[in-house]
Amino acid sequence: MKKEITKIFAPLLVVLIATSFFGAFSASVAGQTAAAQDNVPAPTPATGTTPPLNPSQTAAAQEKAMDIIKNVMSVDLSKYTIELQINSIMDGSPLSKDNRKITNLMYALTPIESKDENSVIEVYFAVEKDVVTNYFITPVTSQVITTSQVITTTQFANQQEAVKGFLEKYQTYTTIDSGNLIAMLDNADLSKNSAATQGNTKLVLSNSLFGTTEQATLRWTHTVNGADYTALEIGVNANGSVISVYDTRALYTIGDTSINISKEQAIDIALENLKDYSYDMFDGVLVSDFKVSRENVVATLVTGPVDYELRPYWDLRMMLDEVYPGGVQGITAFIWANTGEVISYSNMAFGGDYADNTNYTDSELTSPNYTLTAVMVAVIVAAIAIVTIGLMTKRKRI
Repeated sequence: MKKEITKIFAPLLVVLIATSFFGAFSASVAGQTAAAQDNVPAPTPATGTTPPLNPSQTAAAQEKAMDIIKNVMSVDLSKYTIELQINSIMDGSPLSKDNRKITNLMYALTPIESKDENSVIEVYFAVEKDVVTNYFITPVTSQVITTSQVITTTQFANQQEAVKGFLEKYQTYTTIDSGNLIAMLDNADLSKNSAATQGNTKLVLSNSLFGTTEQATLRWTHTVNGADYTALEIGVNANGSVISVYDTRALYTIGDTSINISKEQAIDIALENLKDYSYDMFDGVLVSDFKVSRENVVATLVTGPVDYELRPYWDLRMMLDEVYPGGVQGITAFIWANTGEVISYSNMAFGGDYADNTNYTDSELTSPNYTLTAVMVAVIVAAIAIVTIGLMTKRKRI
């Protein structure tokens, strides 16, 4: 059952994580369109060799993924057979209306000396614009055999050194200096939730359970004027193994970071322009004239990409004084933080968006604040639920 769930939902899981840091901010999204959905498996390579490139998809992405397996994860290739099992390209939909192409890969690492199928390690990659934006390993308790033959078995007390060692190797791969990130670990206790800032770098440490497995998550974010831009996030299991990485530092550039519109000004703009917003019901009825109390408006400063350049904007959630047709309980507004220009309005119905009359500027923005673990849990739970419903349906038919 576990393997069937993984096979069915792995491509969606990868693309969700790949775009989770900038989760969808549109009011309603069309169904997903895939540029290439056929998962063509490559042949299993001979023992101890790198698997051949699959010409049916981008070879460059596969080269980058194998570079991480060999030089960042330091996998001893003589101890595993490696098979490319997922190889597809998806666009950003339904998570974004931007024309974003994401290559999804999954490699199965099967220990040569073990016949137990549960010992197989799966490594998932997402590659966008020739950049590996994230990879993660399942099961989360995995420990690969490395070329140095060193397998960490210590608990949380030595995770700090494991993370430092990883960052040193990772900065060689990315060619992005991680010296300031490593330095921030000197006073960090990975067993405790905490936050610290040095200059423009913010480090947030959080501990959680993934199933029954303890996991520490470290997130370094480049922050300017109170807004979060690019980030590196890694997940470390209780054995000190890095099992997830999410990195947008090479994917996005940072544009104008000036905040010329205060929170109060953004709320004023949102309320003033609310009188011009309306949405259509399915029967053609136009709904407008919304009543909002100022104290029920929540404004958050976030960032989103326009042509892969991050810019700050205000995300405003206006809870309505009553429920409107279609179950609409709130209105969202997005306003550029540097100019005060309105980007879009949409509406919220019972926690989701109902709008089919959303007004956008020439760009599709997104909003951060999702972590790898949260998205992984959500998708896996959804996968299990769907499969369970399917089984129940079949049983009822019987």
